[in-house]
Amino acid sequence: MKKLLLVFFSVLLFSGCSAEDDSDNIMQNLAPVLSVDLPDSFEFGQSYNIEIIYKRPTNCHTFSGLDVARNANVIVIGVVTSYSTGNTNCVDSGNLEASATINFVAERDDFYIFKFWQGKNAAGRDEFLTVEVPVTQPGIE
Repeated sequence: MKKLLLVFFSVLLFSGCSAEDDSDNIMQNLAPVLSVDLPDSFEFGQSYNIEIIYKRPTNCHTFSGLDVARNANVIVIGVVTSYSTGNTNCVDSGNLEASATINFVAERDDFYIFKFWQGKNAAGRDEFLTVEVPVTQPGIE
């Protein structure tokens, strides 16, 4: 009986996997950040929800995550969107703004420099919305 079940599941597994799968591919790309809601300062050790407003390339793009790179007190953030390559009804006009929230904990006692990706300029170089936020000690404004 066990051999019969093994053969059944093996046939089921191999028949479900085809090299000629015609399903849509999912692609990802960065979406430009339009604005960010950051406080004037952080209190050391406290947690903050930072709202990021970004523009989706088309109405078919959905939030996929955040690409975050950190080097000491510099934090570079890009909004990642995804879409199905099989969707042909996408439009790149209208209200394409969306928001994402990142939870941030102030673990340094000096300052942070946030760089939010806003796209590429005419020369093909990345541009960023850069904001420096100082960190205060608890109870000190």
